[in-house]
Amino acid sequence: MDSQLIPLSDFRLLNHPNAALNLNGRPLSIINPSTLTPETTSESITPAIGLATVLYKWHPNALAAFLDLDAWFSLTWTLSIAEGTPEGSKIEIGRIGNQITFGSLDSSGDNWTLMLTYNIVLEGEDRGKWIPNPKESMLGEEDVTDPEEIEKLGKEFAEKIVREKRWETGKKMKHRFFVEYAPMDVWGDGIPMSPHWLYASLDLSRCTACKKTGVALQRCGRCGTSTYCSDVCQKGDWAVHKDLCSMSMEDRGQAIKLSEKGGLIKWDVEKTYAKEDGEMSANPNFEIPQVKRRVMQDT
Repeated sequence: MDSQLIPLSDFRLLNHPNAALNLNGRPLSIINPSTLTPETTSESITPAIGLATVLYKWHPNALAAFLDLDAWFSLTWTLSIAEGTPEGSKIEIGRIGNQITFGSLDSSGDNWTLMLTYNIVLEGEDRGKWIPNPKESMLGEEDVTDPEEIEKLGKEFAEKIVREKRWETGKKMKHRFFVEYAPMDVWGDGIPMSPHWLYASLDLSRCTACKKTGVALQRCGRCGTSTYCSDVCQKGDWAVHKDLCSMSMEDRGQAIKLSEKGGLIKWDVEKTYAKEDGEMSANPNFEIPQVKRRVMQDT
């Protein structure tokens, strides 16, 4: 194993405790940021590993959603930097079905300055592999039609966001996270959601960050939707909680309501669980094909 990589051999999706996961056709791994210095180069940071690292370090459930094609038709993770100012920019990682799109946007947050797209192979001997999509990749206003150029730009982008630790927050920085069940869903671009509530409902009796119970907990005084057992846990969760804490009461209330049955995944079980026994998962990220999750497995 490459010394720069951290294998996530025990990382699992809900209801699949024995199903190992792959990323781009290889065992799931992320980069170890501590191995990177200004003097070192890294051949380990592929586009897939770079994106997975940022999502996982921000919150493991963000990576789970990225890999969980059965549950989420789409997800969008963004980081806005100096939003609304001329020098502002936005980083985006998204998936719609088996298509992955990532890159950077200008200060308005509406125009891509770099947009790179890959498609995950759904079946066959290349199942799970990321294939550059030359029909929907751009650098500025120019199309990028060479798969090797897409891979080169993707690697440069991935290494940059890992080196800059874009899972962290700071002044004039905010992450946002959206998920969607199905195409043409009534929620439009997706539901603004805390990654904490994708697979579990709000529980103020345990620490939001480390899940510890039976200890004194301090609740967020602004929104009241997170509790922490220590300053360390509160600080560690701030990059995730920051957006939730500043959401409109309508959006935050909707997120809580839709996840109250045991996480957002249970809001509409017709879309996220198998309809019949033995239905196979279409998720190509499982190392070995799996039966799709059923409601009875989690009740």
